[in-house]
Amino acid sequence: MAGQTTLAQLNDLLNKAELQGVSIIRRIAEPDSFAASFDSFRKYIDEIDKFYVLVDLVEGQLPQFEHGRREKLAHNLVNLRWQVCIVEVNATRIFIVRIGEHGRSVPLGARDFLTRRRDRLGEISSYYDCFGEAHTLPKIETELIDTVRRLLDNTIGKSQSLPDLLAEAMQHSSEDPVPQPPLRLRSPSEVASPLQKRKPIEFKVKVVYGRYYAEGMSVQAVAEACAESKMTMDDLAQQLGVNRTQLGLMLNGADAMSKRIYEDLREFLRKA
Repeated sequence: MAGQTTLAQLNDLLNKAELQGVSIIRRIAEPDSFAASFDSFRKYIDEIDKFYVLVDLVEGQLPQFEHGRREKLAHNLVNLRWQVCIVEVNATRIFIVRIGEHGRSVPLGARDFLTRRRDRLGEISSYYDCFGEAHTLPKIETELIDTVRRLLDNTIGKSQSLPDLLAEAMQHSSEDPVPQPPLRLRSPSEVASPLQKRKPIEFKVKVVYGRYYAEGMSVQAVAEACAESKMTMDDLAQQLGVNRTQLGLMLNGADAMSKRIYEDLREFLRKA
């Protein structure tokens, strides 16, 4: 009975993956639903990333099926994932072109997210190299990939990440100190009252199929903790065993973090 339940759950995951994939693919025909703003585009990419997580989960469980069905399901999942990859590339092109046509700028802290979009182009090309011939996948034109990469490079060059902004602000603060008011004697009531400490920003995550995604103002929370601890984002990234770009993507919610990194970050913020 337990085996039947497991297979029933797996079939449910297969249905969810198919429904999510079809929904993502259909939305490419409605650019206003995902390319009207940076937030709407990022939400669309979040949906795509969650779809990939779901497909990874399902593919890892396929050995539970008998060989014939397993091969067919694996082929269908590869094709569905590839169609979403094509949508991902085209959606990125549409969004970047739109913000350029309307003279819009990306928000502060968008550079890490856009850099991740550029890195995805190489990952998508590698995926085709691995599975394209075996599964007769339609090839994405090299010209399209190159065009999207140039568009991203241009937009990334005009954007700035939040850690960089924090570092600049701290540098300017040290170079141009604010004049301090003259010292004065405090009254007994002032001396007796406890110092009010600023409440730190909460570090929030959501768990999707066992993977941890940062939410809310996680970048700012960690940046402030770094400032309190007199260390840089690079120092923290090295301490966690990742590079600064990876840390930025995780704090922006673009990449999942392991449970170990999540717990280490919570402990770091608690001590800061």
